[in-house]
Amino acid sequence: MQKVRMQRWQGVGAVLTAGTGYACMSILLKGAYSLGLGPIQVIALQSWVASILLFSYTVLFKREIFKISGRMFGWLLLQGVVGTMGTSLLYAYALIFLPVSVAILLLYLYPALVLAARVFLWHKRIGHKELAALFLTLGGTTLASGIFSGVSGVAWAGILLGLAAAIGYAVFNLVGEVVLAEVSPLAAMCFSQWVCAVSLLIVSKGEIMSIPWQNVHIWETGLLLATIASIIPFYMTLLGIERLGSDQAAILSTFELPMTFVLAAIFLKEFPTMIQWIGGGFVLAGILLLNWRSKKNEETSNKERSNLYDGRA
Repeated sequence: MQKVRMQRWQGVGAVLTAGTGYACMSILLKGAYSLGLGPIQVIALQSWVASILLFSYTVLFKREIFKISGRMFGWLLLQGVVGTMGTSLLYAYALIFLPVSVAILLLYLYPALVLAARVFLWHKRIGHKELAALFLTLGGTTLASGIFSGVSGVAWAGILLGLAAAIGYAVFNLVGEVVLAEVSPLAAMCFSQWVCAVSLLIVSKGEIMSIPWQNVHIWETGLLLATIASIIPFYMTLLGIERLGSDQAAILSTFELPMTFVLAAIFLKEFPTMIQWIGGGFVLAGILLLNWRSKKNEETSNKERSNLYDGRA
């Protein structure tokens, strides 16, 4: 039992670390803009550095990752173009028009969009809990967007970009369910990054070549984006899922929302209004409700993990 408790705390720490890493991404993106980089250049910088690191690791230690079927490569191509590149670019552009706190709340509409897709595409029945969570997240993002402060105060371009980023991330998660049934999470992450890096060559139209690669600060920013805001939090999320289960990890991952608010206030001096704090609370409540499990399921899950760790011992 002591070992299971230790594994649980390791899982909690891993998920909270991942949330902090993802929260840092918005701050790092804003910092990259201050260096004169555009959204496409910043995402290319992040994706290329991450791709180089992941490719070097797989060639040295995980060559079996390259063995995938043609059908699965098609799914990974969709995940990389729409899910990884699409979400990253749209969110990066949204940050030009919106404060970090608003942009991250719009992105967190994706759980509600995933739920809606399951209802309409897979005809899943929606219960009272899911319906309440849907209204909470929709209401929260509406409040946080600043729409009630007057139309003139609303950056509509940023809101539309943020909503589009949420759709892209919903696609990433929906395709991920198909992909992870056949390949490992590491393989999915690698191919998504590689596809994103190659796709950016096509959509950039020469912008990438204008990146001042001779600038040391550019490489520092790219390394931070690729590691702290990409590879490390992704791995920590997987570790948290292994230790806690996907449901509990999903609940704890909402730590990214308040952490993003705090980091934006500390480093960017962006302080959310009271209405935006209330909207953020609604979004957080909706996500928690959407992922909450009953006490009976919790006890069953703990028992299964206890048996698993006892078997490994």
